Amino acid sequence: MSRWCTINSSLVLLIAVCAVAMSVEPPFSSVEGDSKFVVLAQGWADGVGGNRPDELNQILDQQYQHIHGTGLLETKAQFLEALRNGSRKYQPIHLEELEVKNHENFALVTGKFPLKAEVGGKVIEGVNRFCMILIRRAEGWKILQFQATALPAKS
Repeated sequence: MSRWCTINSSLVLLIAVCAVAMSVEPPFSSVEGDSKFVVLAQGWADGVGGNRPDELNQILDQQYQHIHGTGLLETKAQFLEALRNGSRKYQPIHLEELEVKNHENFALVTGKFPLKAEVGGKVIEGVNRFCMILIRRAEGWKILQFQATALPAKS
């Protein structure tokens, strides 16, 4: 094959690959198409806001990490123990502005929620944005990580 044919063949192949890649749907979808992730996120909110650590234990991955809006990092065991021993008490959590991005073996759920909690006798109030990472395990979907960012108070 001549050099010209090789270059033309390569160019045609590159154009074909680009055309196929551009026609493929992105690896994420809307909240409506990913209700299982919304249900899992809401299960987290209900478990935390309802102080139900045993229910949370079922949906949290063994490697779960919880990053609070204050920057505090806790393991699954530390987070659940704070709920069990009452050193941290949350008011019911209502998730808002949920978005889901599904990437086959993991998914991201983002949104925000008004927060009211009691930590060591001190009340914390505000609004947090969050990102929750879900991972597909052999036994089903689990929450691998949660990270909150406290939003500035409105003035």
